[in-house]
This record gives sequence, structure tokens and C-alpha cells, in this order.
Amino acid sequence: MKNIIFLVSSVFSVTFLSNCGRPADPVNSLIRELNRYPEYTLILNDYRIDDGFFADYFLQFDALTASSKRIDGVDSLIYSQGKTDWIKVSETTFSRYEHYVGMVVSSKNLDGTKTGTHQAFPPGYQYVGNSRYGSWGAGGFWQFYGQYALMSQLMGGWRVGRTDWNDYRDTRSRGGAYFGPKKNGRSTFGTRGIQTEKSRPAFFKKHQQRRNAFSNRVSNRMGQARNTSSWGNRTSRFGK
Repeated sequence: MKNIIFLVSSVFSVTFLSNCGRPADPVNSLIRELNRYPEYTLILNDYRIDDGFFADYFLQFDALTASSKRIDGVDSLIYSQGKTDWIKVSETTFSRYEHYVGMVVSSKNLDGTKTGTHQAFPPGYQYVGNSRYGSWGAGGFWQFYGQYALMSQLMGGWRVGRTDWNDYRDTRSRGGAYFGPKKNGRSTFGTRGIQTEKSRPAFFKKHQQRRNAFSNRVSNRMGQARNTSSWGNRTSRFGK
């Protein structure tokens, strides 16, 4: 019998434990919650920085889960997609994930294979090469079956080729993060990725504006430091 695939949108929530009053790493808490599912994909959806005297840092995640259920005598696999609220994190935790927007930061497949935060990768790549989900089509690109179209949507329409997939597997086997193929020095996925710029232009523009503002602040501070140093040197020489 064939599995029936359902897609259900929901709000995903979990209780986060803190350490000495500091926000805990939310990914660890989410993994503990998601481990009860036979399959899950945890994606960093967005981040936010609220400026002030002391900046506040926030992360938001998407969770795609699969659970088995028998419906009308048919063994079915039900996929549910949920989103967390904004989760406040420390600056250290924020720095750990800020480059992974739109990428999987943890996953578990039906065969029990798991990936962790150091093996971040574009969504859907863990299903490529598995005949359960699709097949290699014309031109050497992976094609998902119709009932798994969501996997392709999560990629923003990106098509995975064999070389790309082999590079992903090699990087994953070494325990590293994979950002997709590079073009002109830029990665395809992640916060600064080419595909991110195409599929999420508003987010990418906001990210670039923040980077430019930060660079300007650093340049201004360095300029002030040089001026202070030069004045100090002149004073010292004058004293001699």
C-alpha cells in the first residue's frame, strides 16, 4: 500500500531551559523535542537584532516533521510543517547560527540517520539520491516525486546536480557545513547565498544593510582610534 502524504501547517513551540539566567541554545532544546518523531528537519528561518544600549538577538526556526499513522486501513506518513516564535539567544549563540539562514541545522531521516549543527546544509539535500523520494532526471538533475514537491519548494526551485550532490556528501562525511556550489566566490545557500538573494530579496536586502552599517561603524571607530593615536604621538614628540 502506498503512503498518503499530508502537509499540515502549525505553530511549533517548546520549553527552553536556561543556564544561570542566560538563554540556552534553542537548537539543543528543539532537537530533544523533535527526536520523538521518526523524521524531522529543523531549518533556521530568520534572525533578528534589536539594537539598543545592549543589543538583543533572536532566532526563528521552521520544523518539518513526519509521523506514522494508519488512516482508513492505509499506513500513512503525515508531514507537518511548523514555525517557532522568535527565540531570544545570547550573542554567542547568535554568532553560531547567523550564517545558516534558510539551511538545515539538524535533521533525522526515517532510517535513523542524524545530522547536527556543525553539518548544516540546504533543505532537501538529505533526500536526494534516495529512490523513495525521487530519481535522477534529464541533464543529471534530481527530480522529486509529486507528493514530495515541498522538498523542492524548500530549495527555492534550486535543482541539485550530481556533482553538487557528491560535494554535499563529501562535506557531510567530513562533518562540515555545506553551502552549495560557489559562483564568483559566493555560496549558493546560507545567509549570504545567491539562492537566498533570489528567493528572499527582502531578507537579503535587510541583511546587507546591517552588514554595511556595521562596517561603517567599525571604520569610524578605527578612524577615531588612529586620530587618538596620532595625537598621542604628536604630544609625545612635542614633549621631547
